[in-house]
Amino acid sequence: MAGRFLSELKRRNVIRVAGVYVVTAWALFQIAKTIFETLSFPKWAAPLALVLLALGLPIAIVIAWAFERAPDGSVTRTKTPEDAPKARLNWSDWALVAVMGGMLVVSLGQVAGVLPGGMDRARPTNARMLEKSVAVLPFANFSAQKETEYFADGLTEEVINSLTQVPDLKVAGRTSAFYFKGRNEDLREVGRKLGVAHVVEGSVRREGERLRITAQLISVDDGFHLWSKTYDRKMDDAFAIQTEIAGAVTEALKIRLKEGGPPPSGSPRDPAAYQLELTARAHLRRMGLEELRTAREQFERLTTLEPNNASALAGYAQATMLLAQSHLALDFSEAQRVSEAALDKALKIDPKNVDAWLARAAMDRILAIRQGSARHDRDRLVSLRRALALDPRNPMGLTLYATYLSEHGSHPQAVEAARKALKLDPLDRVSQMVLADALRAMGRLNEAGEQYRSVLQLYPDFNDAKFNLGELLMEQGRLDEAEPWLRAVVDTGTDPGAAIQLASLYNNLGLLDEAVKTLGLPATSPAAEFMHVASLAAQGRYADGVPYSLSQRGKDDDSFWSQAIVVCATMSGDDVLALRTMRSAEPELFLPEPGIAVTDLSMPLFGAHLLNKVGERAQARRIAENVLANTRPSADGYLRGQLRLMRLKAFAEIGETDKALNELELAVKAGWRMPFDTEDYIWIDQHPNAESLRANPKFRALLAQVRQDLARQKASLLASRR
Repeated sequence: MAGRFLSELKRRNVIRVAGVYVVTAWALFQIAKTIFETLSFPKWAAPLALVLLALGLPIAIVIAWAFERAPDGSVTRTKTPEDAPKARLNWSDWALVAVMGGMLVVSLGQVAGVLPGGMDRARPTNARMLEKSVAVLPFANFSAQKETEYFADGLTEEVINSLTQVPDLKVAGRTSAFYFKGRNEDLREVGRKLGVAHVVEGSVRREGERLRITAQLISVDDGFHLWSKTYDRKMDDAFAIQTEIAGAVTEALKIRLKEGGPPPSGSPRDPAAYQLELTARAHLRRMGLEELRTAREQFERLTTLEPNNASALAGYAQATMLLAQSHLALDFSEAQRVSEAALDKALKIDPKNVDAWLARAAMDRILAIRQGSARHDRDRLVSLRRALALDPRNPMGLTLYATYLSEHGSHPQAVEAARKALKLDPLDRVSQMVLADALRAMGRLNEAGEQYRSVLQLYPDFNDAKFNLGELLMEQGRLDEAEPWLRAVVDTGTDPGAAIQLASLYNNLGLLDEAVKTLGLPATSPAAEFMHVASLAAQGRYADGVPYSLSQRGKDDDSFWSQAIVVCATMSGDDVLALRTMRSAEPELFLPEPGIAVTDLSMPLFGAHLLNKVGERAQARRIAENVLANTRPSADGYLRGQLRLMRLKAFAEIGETDKALNELELAVKAGWRMPFDTEDYIWIDQHPNAESLRANPKFRALLAQVRQDLARQKASLLASRR
């Protein structure tokens, strides 16, 4: 067919043949380039592929010009009749010529690296823009003492901190760098994952007070050593070494510093204090129970040696609050008191200390959760904004800000902030988790699930990712699939919150004995008292929970016990005690404009119910409407089932039955399968806020549908164990 057309319009159809060839070659080149980048082919591979594809173009044109195919399928030389009309190019032919030219120009530009998509841009380790980039890998400990390992980790962190002072130098974040600790990965792979062109490697060997530190700067592209040095010093000189290493790396990379020299070392420090700070920060970063205890003790000693060390005071406060909140290992009220005092002192010493502002923001979030205080929620935002004003590129600050945005319904902005943090610290698991949480809040549940799983591929033992993945599966109504993930966390014995969630899962599946067993902890456990009152609630023994919670509050004024009293007293009919406790614990609820923290909506709803029962209906409505304002669906209409239930309770409490039932119907359609409310440990059809719905046929039918599916999942879970 091409031959017959060519006999009349040779030139036009040669152009068309060339156009088809160029478009096909363009597609093949882009595919080949992507494969070469993925497999780390040499830089000359893509240009060679382009040359080989280009060589075929003249061959195709010659064949198209000289030959044609006859109707019987045979190929013969083209014979042009003498009276054939003269071929003319129309506008479409000229457009095709322009497109071909554009494709060739773009391909050449990509190969040359001057246009996006080229090999230089796609491979960070070769990019000109990343020549001024480095990652400091954890210094290896070549000593027998375990404490030297923490010293080596702290030294690594200090070198990172020194290099981040260089304005033109991209430095991989601490968490991403520490991902490679103990891993023998190819440097090219390290460079690809971190987006850097160079790495600093080193080792620490200690014998008594003698210290030998080696360090080298390596190009990840070819493994060439740009600089190396061995330092034989006394432990007293450790503070100076990190500055020397940073200065030498900077010089080797030929980066001009702000001050025209290496980062300033600051005033002379007590060597013992410096060593203590290095090890304390290394312990704090690991965040395990024993590591946090050690970090807290070391930061406390450091504040004795250096009373005006604002960062040490911030570290002490952070370790204290994590021990009290995450591990229930300290009296919460006392932990709050000493942490607030430490942070007040730190910010008085240095109002521009970023560590202190971030520690205060983290503490305010915990207090907002524990106390339901809107004031702490507001203070948290103030602290975050001050920290980011001082250091806009701080990965932890961006991550904490992303968490705040997500919790307050600004999910797209949360995703953006989390991704900014990951650009600075691409393997930081906390930032990756915050990104997954924001995607989950937007209703992009499958993406969130994949993100949690990708975190677990990098960090297989990361309990937070297992816990959040389990919660996500529960949110999707897949309780039987969630159980193994939550069970894996509970079996470590380090997360009481996971035990409470897993027990709720078992209760929803009708496995009460397993729920009670999950909540049973030895009396010596720091969380034993919390688990006991949760176990009483799981069994419906709220009347027994009242005297127990009252006795515990007498020993410990943790706000948890006030909340337990409110729930147990309300459920056992003692509304007077419940309301008196509520007024004392959460006075902001009773203001003309009720103060409600979005991290705690359950207690305000109990307050609305109790106020309705004593005739204070106007205040009850204000509280319920405030809850509804804080639980509006996102722009695409998504709202997780737990928040739908909050709205159901609020609507039911102010008598808007149809809207309450609509929330339940939407929740069931979206996968909600949690009639035993994890938030309060109460079955939803027994919940005080849902009292007006209990006899409603639609309410009962929707719950029957849910329980039927839960019976199926229970059978599936039990079958999987056999």
